[in-house]
Amino acid sequence: MINTLNESSLHKTLKHYYAMQNEGSSTEVPLGPYIADIRTHDGSIIEIQTANLAHLRDKIQYFLNERTRITVVYPLVTTKYIETYSNKGTADSKRKSPLHKNIYSVFKELTSLYSFLQDSLFTLEVVEITMTETRQATDKPVQSSNKRRRFMKNWVKTGKRLEEIGKAHVFNGIEPYLSMLPSGLPHEFTIKDVQNSFSSQGLKVPEQSVRCMIWVFHKAGLIERCKVVKRAYVYCITAQFMD
Repeated sequence: MINTLNESSLHKTLKHYYAMQNEGSSTEVPLGPYIADIRTHDGSIIEIQTANLAHLRDKIQYFLNERTRITVVYPLVTTKYIETYSNKGTADSKRKSPLHKNIYSVFKELTSLYSFLQDSLFTLEVVEITMTETRQATDKPVQSSNKRRRFMKNWVKTGKRLEEIGKAHVFNGIEPYLSMLPSGLPHEFTIKDVQNSFSSQGLKVPEQSVRCMIWVFHKAGLIERCKVVKRAYVYCITAQFMD
């Protein structure tokens, strides 16, 4: 069990966890115009990003240009609890969030990083976590600090507490990404074919996640558009990656 006190601690806790997993590592290391979260004993870089992977794009590009191995660790919240405190600081309630995410949810984050997927120096590690989000009740409806609320609410987020680290999914090179396609898919397939294959295998993957995955794979050059049938693109795995 791992407990942290605020949102920044989610990042700090994962940073120290991965540093301990790599003996001889250093944290907060200045390298060129950037500060690396972790530099391992062999000079590789590990970056922890708890949200918005797009923010790492320039940093990743810099290290790849320097021919430095970089691993981006992205915590995927598969189980979430919400803990609410009164404005006097006492705990009011704790409930499980209806949030349902799985590994396919990560493709929304990869829409800005697709150009790195074929680079052997780039590794993405998606680690499933259980997290508690803490909230502070307010006397009247307020806007969120990032101004994203469409409607004001009677609470504000005060932090994230990491409860448990679960399964890690490691992607390096082409094969791990293509293995995310459902088994038994025909040589030529549409987005609907992919969705139906997931459903037939009992996998609940939202259509939006499927569309993001196919978009990322296409932009990364892992699959290509073969033709158009009834206004729908038909895809196939890029020839050089076929078995």
